[in-house]
Formats: sequence, C-alpha cells, structure tokens
Amino acid sequence: MTPAPALARPAARFATCLTLTVALVGLAGCSALSPPPPTLTYDLGPLAATPSQAPAPLPKLRVAQTEGPIWMDGHGIYYRLQYTQAQRLQAYATQRWVDTPTRLFDDRLREAVASRGALTWSGDTSVPALRVDVLAFEQVFDSPTASRGVVRARATVYHKGLIGQKTFVAEQPATSADGAGGVRALSAGSDAVIAAILDWTATLPLDAAAASGPAQSPDAAPPGRNVAPPATRPPAPKPASTSASSPTSPTSPTSAREQARE
Repeated sequence: MTPAPALARPAARFATCLTLTVALVGLAGCSALSPPPPTLTYDLGPLAATPSQAPAPLPKLRVAQTEGPIWMDGHGIYYRLQYTQAQRLQAYATQRWVDTPTRLFDDRLREAVASRGALTWSGDTSVPALRVDVLAFEQVFDSPTASRGVVRARATVYHKGLIGQKTFVAEQPATSADGAGGVRALSAGSDAVIAAILDWTATLPLDAAAASGPAQSPDAAPPGRNVAPPATRPPAPKPASTSASSPTSPTSPTSAREQARE
C-alpha cells in the first residue's frame, strides 16, 4: 500500500504552480493598466536679458523662413552619444519640443531682429533679406555625465544678389545630463548664434543694397543654393514656306521656247 504523503506531493506541486501563475498574471495586468510616463514639452524660454552695451542697430530687414534638415520637421529633442555612437542621432522618448526646432529658432530670430531694428514683412522686396539654415541642433554627450548643446547655422543675406554668407557655431555646456539640461544648453546656444549672426549682418552694406531698388521676386531662393532652372518648352518648328519650297528654274518656260525656235 502506497503511503499517503507520496500521493500528496503532485497535488502540492500543482497548487504551487497555480499560485505562481496567478501571481504572474496579476503582475502583468497591473503593469498593463499602469499609465505611461507623462511627456514633457519645452520651448526655448524667454529671451535673454539685453546686454549692458547695446548691440549695433540694424537697418530695415526682412527675414526669410528658417530651414533645416528633414529630421527637424518633427518635435523630437535629439541627442548624440559622442563617446560610443557618434554616428547615431537619437530622440528622447518622453521629452519633446512644443514646435519644430526650425520654427522655434525662426521665432527667436525674428524677435531678435525686431529688437535691433525694423523687421518688415517677407514680401517687402525693397530691402535685403536674411535667411538662416539650421544645420545642427542637438545635445552631444562626451561622457555619460557630461554633455553640451550644439547649434550650427548658415546665414545668407541677399537682395538682387548675394551680399554675404557665413556659418556660425555655438556650444553651451549642459547643466545636467538629461533632456532638461540639453534644452537649456540649446536655448543658450540659439541666442548666441542669433546674436553673432545679427552682429555680422550689421557690418554688411545693407543700405547700399536697398538703395539699388527692389528685387524682382520676394520668394526667390537666395543665391548659391542648388535650385533647378525652370523647365522650358522647345520652340515649335516653323511651317515651311510654299513659295520657298518649290525650286525656281534658272530659265523660264517662255525663254526656253524662244531658244528652241532659234
């Protein structure tokens, strides 16, 4: 006769497995029902305080729309692990810009221009235009605990032709190795690049360019950009002239008959 404790062992094991399964299912259900972490949104913050020494004033100027690479069309805050994956650009999962980086930079640029001179509307072709292409706008980690905000932009000033073009770079250390620290560094870098652009723009012969008269098209791309020429239709072939198509004989029929009689 088999002892009773031997029969009880499989039942005990089954009960233990069932209890563990129920516990795991309960934990999975709790994690599935827990809300995702909130998404934090940022802008560039208020404008920096006016320096004690007033910057050089600007003449009347129009600002073309700021452009950037296609990855700046979204709202992601991008970072680069320079120390381990320098060729990879990644975005924070739960931290985003309230608008695209190019739009945020464009608004900041227009405010700065207006604070130093007369900002006119983009269709005013009587004055030179300033266009900025944002080339880099990212948080770069040199180590797991140290990072910096890198802003690089190319400024082009043009009217009827190219007046000047220059690339500007600003790097600001981040106060913390996270998205919030990167946002503060990129905000300070944007202000530094914009101030340098406007200081350089103030040294260009803008008044002389404006005195030359209005440009032809306010929407024309600045000189130096790769713009395909407009397609042109080849001219239609001219119809052949009936009078010119028939050959003329050096001797008329009348003169030929006269020569035959002779």
